[in-house]
Amino acid sequence: MEIYRVKVGAEGEIVLPLELRKLFGLVAEDTLDLCVDSEGKVFVHTAERSVRPLSDFFEDLIISDLLANGCNGDCLKAKLLECKLKLSTILDRLSEEAYRAHKNGQSIKWWESQALETLGIEQVAKGNYDVMLTTRSIHDLVVLREEVLREVPVVFEALEQDPLAFKRLRGPYYETYRVSFHCGSKEYRVIYTVFSQLKLLAILTVGEREVIYDMLNGIA
Repeated sequence: MEIYRVKVGAEGEIVLPLELRKLFGLVAEDTLDLCVDSEGKVFVHTAERSVRPLSDFFEDLIISDLLANGCNGDCLKAKLLECKLKLSTILDRLSEEAYRAHKNGQSIKWWESQALETLGIEQVAKGNYDVMLTTRSIHDLVVLREEVLREVPVVFEALEQDPLAFKRLRGPYYETYRVSFHCGSKEYRVIYTVFSQLKLLAILTVGEREVIYDMLNGIA
């Protein structure tokens, strides 16, 4: 168990050590919930962040699902907003998990993925950003067909150079983006979060748009 000593100021203000702020991924204006149990023990939780409904992404798939479930009119509007907010929250959760995995040494550089080893990739970064894979994105690559995998290195190399050049998803609290690539007639997406101060980006998931949508909805 790690123990962090925190001082309380004269006005009751609390200043968290830098390493603790990094551990929780906290930034200015974030809030924490302090929970006290019956024995006087204090538990700290990160409070809900300023998440907004996910915009311009998956909306057609959400509407299709809602219509199939008999939802229309005012019900459709309300449920659509609820579903988009849920997706933003899930993406933020994946971003936080990816950050913690990186801090704990549980992520790998993209070219270290076993799925990409057979492509003979030069294991040298081509830009200023480290592109890291989480356990989830490693699995995503494993299930892709070989012809699809051949398209992936070019995408990751572009992200190493300028991950902010692609479309940012509106809604999530974290800087989460998506980039598309094609293989044959099919379109694939890479969803990633940028941690600019660390010159780091974490690949959250890779796959066909519909597959990613189903995966996100499957996360409780």
